[in-house]
Amino acid sequence: MNRNRTAFLLAAAVLVSASCGHKGAIMAPLTRIPKPVAGLTTWQQGGRVLLKWTASGVYVDGRPLPATALYEIWLLRNDLTEANLDRGVAVTKLWGKAFKLAALDIYGRPSEAAPAAPAKPETLAPKTEFAWDWAMSPEDWKATRLVVGVRVIAGKRSESDFVYMGWWPRKMPAAPGKPQAMAFADRIEVRWAASTLNTDGAKIAGLKGYNVYRKAPGEAPVLLNPAPVAVSSFMDRAFAFGTPYVYSVRALSGDQAPYLESEESEGLEFSAVDTFPPAPPTKLTSVPAVGLVTLIWEAGPGESAAGFKVWRRIDDEPEFKLLTAGAIVENAYTDKTVESGHRYAYTVTAVDTAGNESDRSEVLTEIIKLVLFAKKEGRP
Repeated sequence: MNRNRTAFLLAAAVLVSASCGHKGAIMAPLTRIPKPVAGLTTWQQGGRVLLKWTASGVYVDGRPLPATALYEIWLLRNDLTEANLDRGVAVTKLWGKAFKLAALDIYGRPSEAAPAAPAKPETLAPKTEFAWDWAMSPEDWKATRLVVGVRVIAGKRSESDFVYMGWWPRKMPAAPGKPQAMAFADRIEVRWAASTLNTDGAKIAGLKGYNVYRKAPGEAPVLLNPAPVAVSSFMDRAFAFGTPYVYSVRALSGDQAPYLESEESEGLEFSAVDTFPPAPPTKLTSVPAVGLVTLIWEAGPGESAAGFKVWRRIDDEPEFKLLTAGAIVENAYTDKTVESGHRYAYTVTAVDTAGNESDRSEVLTEIIKLVLFAKKEGRP
């Protein structure tokens, strides 16, 4: 009994000794590094600079970023001497002069506008495609080259590498005046005040024309002109009556395509109202028979009519009266209410889907002759 107890105690001592062995140096906690943004692009529109980038929203190990992560936007201004340096060299040597322009949270909001507690995921999802812009300052205009950098901050000592993009600021035309519009049967005519000055107030030299944009409800703006518009007006022929479009214009400059665009003009919301009647029917002809007159015609040129109305005047009546109950879709009609010995005059009008009615067609006259039936012997 004592021997077995002694063996048990020895085994337990060995286990305790093994579990309390030397652990080595304490390792520092691993810092997670955010994955850098991708696809950073920048371009200038008049006096504004626009940025776009794609964010992965994760650390380099694939784990998602916390809701407190930020995307910082920094700016470096190069003078003429510094702008001659390669961008990578300039960034390495001069980035200490850079300063932070803004910071956006993972939902794309300026960090100073973000609430203390991020919105719930079901109401606001983290963005992957970011867009941001700013108005150039007088100091920006004086710089020979501007370099912008974007990085991800996920906490203390947890930051991604910068992704950089540089460009040379260009003097551009000021935005054109607010457009005006007028509707016609086959087009919307858009006009605007021409750009005469650059953004710095100097007279424009080298204006290449204009781009005209149109935005339909629920859609992104689309460029209407395939080539720069040389004058300060544009005819939009691919439109729909009743649709509330928003038109805007940008002035173009540069030596060759793709041209640089100015800032966008003030937008004009315009909905064309269809008050334009269709063309009147043509080639009205008749086929008379006993007790009836059949009329046949062709639709007028242009957009097809939605229907037709037939009008009739008897003998010396002063006005034509509507013969059909309303508009008919066929281009033929039979009048079964004629009587012998009367003069009938017919005309036809076209009606479109908006209810606009055309002028009358040419007038067609039919005289219904008296028909005498001789009595045969043996018959009543």
